[in-house]
Amino acid sequence: MRERRRDYELLFIISPLQSGEDQIAAATQRVQQIVTSAGGEVTSVENSAPWGRRKFAYAIREYAEGEPSRRNFTEGFYVLVHFSSPSTSLVAIERALKLNDSVLRYLLTLVEQRGRDPLTVESTGETAAPAGGES
Repeated sequence: MRERRRDYELLFIISPLQSGEDQIAAATQRVQQIVTSAGGEVTSVENSAPWGRRKFAYAIREYAEGEPSRRNFTEGFYVLVHFSSPSTSLVAIERALKLNDSVLRYLLTLVEQRGRDPLTVESTGETAAPAGGES
């Protein structure tokens, strides 16, 4: 049986140590390869305004490559990726993102289909009694 593919958004922050355009492009390409190797299909990548290099609301302490102690980062490069993937491949994607040194933080969310409210229940045509107990 074929697994159902769902749409996801992945927002990740690239370390400011990756400051050059080619380094940022390489880090973004690595994340795209992570998604495709796990069975996903990248539909779009956004790193222009309002994304791009931004200052953090608070400093993030993270290990930097080649440094024995943690370092405070006050800015990073934001990238938003839209992709579709089977839900079983998310574990592999998240594991690879955690092991990627150039990614400081990431947020992976499910994109709901437009026009469908997941909280609504199909009505059966019957009306419910009022909550006040009146008949």
